[in-house]
Amino acid sequence: MTGHRPPRLGAADIAPLQAALAPLLERLTTALRGIQRRHSRWLSAQLPCHRLVSALAEGADSLVAEAALDLGWQLDACLPFPPADYAADFGEGPALSRFRGLLARAEAVFALPGQRDAATAAYEAVGRVVLDQADILLAVWDGDPARGRGGTAQIVAEAVARHIPVIHLDPAALAGPGTGPQLLWTGLSDLDFEQPTLDTVPRAPVAEVLESVLDMLTAPPGNPVDVRMLRRFYRERIMRRTPALPWPLLLATTGVRRMRAADLAPPRPVDCAQRLGRGLGNLPPTGGHSARLSRILLPRFGLSDAAATYFAQLFRSGYVANFALAAVAVLLALSGLVAPGLKSWLIGTELLVIVLILANTRLGTRVGWHERWMDNRHLAEQLRTVSVSSLLGDLALRDADADSRGMAPGWVRWYARATARELGLPHAVVDAGYLRRVRGAAQAMIEDQAAYHRDNARRMHLLDHRLHRLGGYLFALTAMACIAWIAVKLAGLEPGNLAGLDMTVAVTIATAVLPALGAALYGIRMQGDFNGVADRSLTTSARLEALQRAIAGDPDDFGRLQARLRRLSDVMLADIAHWRTTYQARPLSLPG
Repeated sequence: MTGHRPPRLGAADIAPLQAALAPLLERLTTALRGIQRRHSRWLSAQLPCHRLVSALAEGADSLVAEAALDLGWQLDACLPFPPADYAADFGEGPALSRFRGLLARAEAVFALPGQRDAATAAYEAVGRVVLDQADILLAVWDGDPARGRGGTAQIVAEAVARHIPVIHLDPAALAGPGTGPQLLWTGLSDLDFEQPTLDTVPRAPVAEVLESVLDMLTAPPGNPVDVRMLRRFYRERIMRRTPALPWPLLLATTGVRRMRAADLAPPRPVDCAQRLGRGLGNLPPTGGHSARLSRILLPRFGLSDAAATYFAQLFRSGYVANFALAAVAVLLALSGLVAPGLKSWLIGTELLVIVLILANTRLGTRVGWHERWMDNRHLAEQLRTVSVSSLLGDLALRDADADSRGMAPGWVRWYARATARELGLPHAVVDAGYLRRVRGAAQAMIEDQAAYHRDNARRMHLLDHRLHRLGGYLFALTAMACIAWIAVKLAGLEPGNLAGLDMTVAVTIATAVLPALGAALYGIRMQGDFNGVADRSLTTSARLEALQRAIAGDPDDFGRLQARLRRLSDVMLADIAHWRTTYQARPLSLPG
């Protein structure tokens, strides 16, 4: 929340504000519990945690915090300075006692490293962390323009620009008859607001729209595709063994890499979670946030990461098998020319191969190898980035893939946001040591991802090059066979037999099978877009390496490090977005 201090919040404003707060918070509580009941199949049976994030400043902040605590809400305090320094804002007397009392009742206290000689910057920073934590901003604001940096009006304007719903309580208006809180949000209109402002943002009485807004922000998606994918994720079970060997066999036969044990046994979710946990390194203690990171985020990341790896191998093996089997079907069809006595057996075998292609395609489509690979990978990368950004209070509730109204597209975004909400605010004093440890965790993640993309670029480029070259050889051999046949005919010679094989039959088979094999390799290349994947991985690794160099040269500055972590999220999610665009149009399908 954000709100005015005295004297801008006058004594006459307190009574109408207090009278409006309790009904508003009760309505929020009731609405959220209603959402939980309606969507109990997806949500925990525990009562939802209603969390107020506040700077606990004198005036509106303290009044709202007390009202929320009285209704059983959780209070998280985000302070612009360490608590002892911040206490100077309250002087000696009741205001200081109230501050200390609220601080003692807070579940988490996140104290920023503000400096008194740059106090306005510190107030601005704490307001932005509140926005980073907020689904809805509660603003006690008189509606007048900002009178300085970091004030209530500025934070409200930034919330509107970031598509965060704002519940606006104007104390003077509340004192009048029939005037209640107003809700400001671009999501109230179907228009596309690229850069909303306080002058252009749609408004509506809270009493008319609160329930629908909360439903849009927190309820699971209801469209059939998302419901199906969410159900699959909740029931996800990773097999101990995988039959999906065509993809690793392709890599091995082309010399890209050797077969390995992981090709036969998919990674376990617990192993994926532990790998991310080790990569985060020696994180600073953050109270309940640390426990929630280990208990909530890491297992969910592990499941999505393992599922993405598992279904990626199934999908890739599926299309490799389809193209390879199609070439085998051509070979079987022509083999009857060599062994006419086996024609019935060959036709039966060809029919079996065709049935295998159809069954493989049908199974992959019905089970959703393609969609589950893409969705789980997207979810895993969102959870990976928030594991670090949350250490600086940024839950990434509205990242690059949110639409223009700030709403979450699909089950992946909903689940990632729900997980981020559960992390909440760290309990920590942000000092130079804290920033260095967070920076170390970020650098470890960047190095890990940059190394992955460098290796992926090398492997995909090599695979594309070798498949292209092999396909070229096959078509060249076909051309040579055709030229040789034409030369023999032009010379007036009759093809004979070689080792009992009619050369006419041999040339016929060669000029049909070799192009079929070449076409199969081309189909695999087009389906996998290996060269495009290599280029994108090179671009991503270069961006990550540039970010790594920038972070290494940065001072221990909260705002700078938070901006770097947002850049990390942007780079990684941009790679996922490009990757999804490529593969979205390449589902598992029949060769042809």
